[in-house]
Amino acid sequence: MIYIIPSYFPSIIYYWHILNSEVEYNVSLKYQKQTTRNRCVILSANGPQKLIIPIKKDKGKNKGLYDYNARIDNSQNWKTKHWKSIENAYRSSPYFEFYENELSKVFFKDVIFLFNLNIKIISHINQILGFKRKINVSKEKIIYERYDERLLNVKDYFFCKIPEYNQVFMSKYRFISNLSILDLLFNLGPQTANYLTNFKPN
Repeated sequence: MIYIIPSYFPSIIYYWHILNSEVEYNVSLKYQKQTTRNRCVILSANGPQKLIIPIKKDKGKNKGLYDYNARIDNSQNWKTKHWKSIENAYRSSPYFEFYENELSKVFFKDVIFLFNLNIKIISHINQILGFKRKINVSKEKIIYERYDERLLNVKDYFFCKIPEYNQVFMSKYRFISNLSILDLLFNLGPQTANYLTNFKPN
């Protein structure tokens, strides 16, 4: 069993853990800024691009902000901006049009809490990939020996080298490792699950 904090359009290594481990999604920790809880990295025409979900401020009450009660600031037009960035990055990829309609329906649903949005996205992508993984969400205290903090640290986002695959802007940039699962999904489509099965992280 390993503990994973629900992340926004998680990284490829994050999904490797989902496929190859018994996973529990845990929301017991204090919410931390600048983590993959509310941000992901896609590959745009200008290189790696962070997409960041705005979180409501608690006006001096941040000591009480945990993963289970962090609220999305939906007063900002972040969803339209994020989806436009995703479209611009992947419209020319082989499988974007194949997945965009159903994925956009999940993405644009009204959700209050960040972890709920992340779980809905993860559940939908699991369904696309044929991952029959039960999603258990717990507020129980984490056993830290079973917790990989690198999956949350944006500075460590590219910590793991993975096998190369064709990316949209590969002629312009070197291969960028461990982007959001969106990059793998839109470029490999039905081969995504096989890709995740057939390598071990370094």
